[in-house]
Amino acid sequence: MLRLLPRILVLLLAFPLVAAAESPEAANAPRPEVQVFKSPTCGCCTKWEKHLEARGFQIQSSHVEDLTRIKRWYGVPADSAACHTAIVDGYVIEGHVPASDVERLLRERPAVRGLIVPGMPLGSPGMESPTPEPYSVYTFGASGLGPVFSRHE
Repeated sequence: MLRLLPRILVLLLAFPLVAAAESPEAANAPRPEVQVFKSPTCGCCTKWEKHLEARGFQIQSSHVEDLTRIKRWYGVPADSAACHTAIVDGYVIEGHVPASDVERLLRERPAVRGLIVPGMPLGSPGMESPTPEPYSVYTFGASGLGPVFSRHE
């Protein structure tokens, strides 16, 4: 019995990892709706929405004239704001955040207000370019910009 104990412990510790692995059903499950606040004339915002739709997200767009008020309401750091603000499952997504990072955020559920890509870097979703530039996606919270969530080359 004592020889079996280490094996039983390994199985018990490994079970949550196996159970947490994404099943094919989970990968195809509907994504939560994304509420996007943007200017009615912003083309790159529409391209970003299409990028998310291609990954299974449902988009609900709201054209607003005063995005600053929306950003203030959701606590987006003013010095890092971008061209659109989105809300998904309680998180704020600011700017051209890749869908893969939104998926990871929803999977890991860190204690942050949201994700942000400051500015409008070339090569980010919605800002496609033949000469992309490296950019980072940051977390943010009540105290402002947080650590890097991901880097994109």
